[in-house]
Amino acid sequence: MAANALSLSVEARVTEALDYLTDQGQLVYAAVAENHDRVHGALAWADALILSKHSSDAAVAIAKGAKQRGLRIVYDVDDWIFSFPSYSNATKVAKQLDGIRALLALSDVVTVANDQILHEIKRYCENPVLVPNGMYVEKYTPIEQQATLRKHASPRIVFTNADLIKVHNSKEVLLRVLQDFFHLHPEYTLDFYGDPFPEIFSLPFLHYTSRKQYPDYVQSLIAGDYTFSITPLGGAEDPDSLFFNSCKNPFKYLNYGTARVPGIYSRSPIYERCVRDGETGLLVENTYEAWFAAMEKIAGNAALRRKISERAFIDVAQTHHIRFSAQTLMSVLAGA
Repeated sequence: MAANALSLSVEARVTEALDYLTDQGQLVYAAVAENHDRVHGALAWADALILSKHSSDAAVAIAKGAKQRGLRIVYDVDDWIFSFPSYSNATKVAKQLDGIRALLALSDVVTVANDQILHEIKRYCENPVLVPNGMYVEKYTPIEQQATLRKHASPRIVFTNADLIKVHNSKEVLLRVLQDFFHLHPEYTLDFYGDPFPEIFSLPFLHYTSRKQYPDYVQSLIAGDYTFSITPLGGAEDPDSLFFNSCKNPFKYLNYGTARVPGIYSRSPIYERCVRDGETGLLVENTYEAWFAAMEKIAGNAALRRKISERAFIDVAQTHHIRFSAQTLMSVLAGA
């Protein structure tokens, strides 16, 4: 069940795993918004209910109804939902926190996206289960297909960001890097997927693309023929948001790896845990010198781009495939 429309993170974590399990013949599922008039009919049909980051009174009432019907209730947490950093538009009020706690109490199992959340959420619930993030790679591209070196008539960079830019103390540094890079390389353009942010008007080389459904977004990355990607995220230089950021998930690495787009990533904990610097991506400090040097390096080195795109794809297909999370989720749903 979704709070409203399915967010990219919910689609990436939950529906992708359910799609994989459906294709394996292990279950069938329906995705329903909590305010849809068919919710109660769906509960009468289902054996289990999965919620993700819900907090509303409506969600609590639905969970109580599911409990009365004997459904197994799973509450999935893929962010630190109890507070948000200054860069986020989201806020948590006491009533929302009460709703989250009520849903945690009603759930048979709480699933989490990473080890950081697994450790921290134990103060709110008992026995959380780690369901790792993954990519249903072959849903989008053949795993056996060999990569080809991209020939760009007009080279393009891709940048994906929901909410506001996820750096605080180094935001102006990042904007200056982009302005200087594109001044020196006017042949480049920057495709942006996500939510508009106030500074967007200072980047005339940016092509804005509104939010898409997750499968359409991944297909756009594959079809985009991108030279490379940039993924800024606050690290040690943003102490106020470091904990929240360390609870996030490296879906950009998984998405770009699947699309064979070589990437530059901030040296933030979530990327330090999965990106091998110089092998499956470039890790950089959030300084002007580091970001500018990395963009110049990857833009000017086709062999490096090829190596990173190939090794990142293999890493995602072998280490971060959706089958691992799907198997764990199936065990959770079955009560194993």
